[in-house]
Amino acid sequence: MWLSWMDNRTLFACQILLTMVYSIAFLGMRRMYRHLPGTGSFALGFFSGFLGCIVIVLRGGVPNSVAVVVEHSLIFSAFVLFYRGILLFFRSPRTTRFLSIMCVVALMLLTYLSAVEDWVAPRIVIVSFVLLVSRGLIAVELFRQARQRSILNVFAALMAAYALFGAVRAIATFLHGPPYDFMQTSRFQTPSLVVNLLFICIIGLFFLLMLSSELVAIVDDQRLALELVRAERNGYELAVALIDIDHFKQINDTAGHAAGDAALKQVVEVISSRLRSYDFFGRYGGDEFLLVFSQTSYEDALRIAERIEHAVRGLTVPRLPLPITLSIGLTFARPCKTAVSMLARADMALYNAKRAGRNCTRVLLTSVEATSEDGVHVHVGETISS
Repeated sequence: MWLSWMDNRTLFACQILLTMVYSIAFLGMRRMYRHLPGTGSFALGFFSGFLGCIVIVLRGGVPNSVAVVVEHSLIFSAFVLFYRGILLFFRSPRTTRFLSIMCVVALMLLTYLSAVEDWVAPRIVIVSFVLLVSRGLIAVELFRQARQRSILNVFAALMAAYALFGAVRAIATFLHGPPYDFMQTSRFQTPSLVVNLLFICIIGLFFLLMLSSELVAIVDDQRLALELVRAERNGYELAVALIDIDHFKQINDTAGHAAGDAALKQVVEVISSRLRSYDFFGRYGGDEFLLVFSQTSYEDALRIAERIEHAVRGLTVPRLPLPITLSIGLTFARPCKTAVSMLARADMALYNAKRAGRNCTRVLLTSVEATSEDGVHVHVGETISS
């Protein structure tokens, strides 16, 4: 048999090592990029899986009923945390409540089937069912959020296959009975461990690829901080704009994700074509963009923003009945201002543009200030719309 050279303890050791490495990697990302959504949940999920694998390996040293409940509570927690990380990453309104309740009920049944009635086969069926549902929920959420992004479609398809694998394992256990010893090589247990090891690797890699796309916004923050240092050192002006595509979700819902992607691509091309070589333009999460105008006066930045607005309004996208418009929040640097405070001002200016009905630009300055009714500092006479 092609798996005869594999030892189950070695496979468990590989799972322990891999979950530990991923846990450390995501924890490091969490410490470096605190605003990266879902990273903490992914780190805790892999750490929970790491502890669960250790408990399985050490099962002989503790009472069986205790080991069964502890190891599966850790494994269930890992998938709940993975699902939570997915929801946080995509800023989904859904919660983990249903999955958490199902895991609690399953753990109560496992406690009964290990402490009162030592029935192995029903325990495996219950565990397989919980894993089927948890992996299936992750796959469904990934399919929802894919929007023709091939990498997410592939990840969702693999998670769906992983969910079906759990169902197949439950059926095999029902037909052929449970393994006598989880550490002994067998035609069912050893392939299951190989598949689990493979999918631990796949899940971690895809989570890393997903998070790498979100790092663009964080890199933008770092670029802005660098530009602020240069502007202060060389004494030139610096402007920052946050740009949002108006009603982008409505565009996706009414015209389809293909039309939304086409609109997004055209907007990016229009903005890029109207910038200078030393300007910086990048995505800032979701449908927002960050524009850094280096060596730019107030008048020049405003003129560029108006040109961008006008050009985007002239775009036409097939099957898109709605006009494409932008809301722009614009602000300017002062000496010793941080990237965080400058982005906060740009974000408030963008909020003011949306509150004014969208399809306009709002400017928030700090050179000549007055306090508005809602406590926001604005530059008198300089808040404009187009």
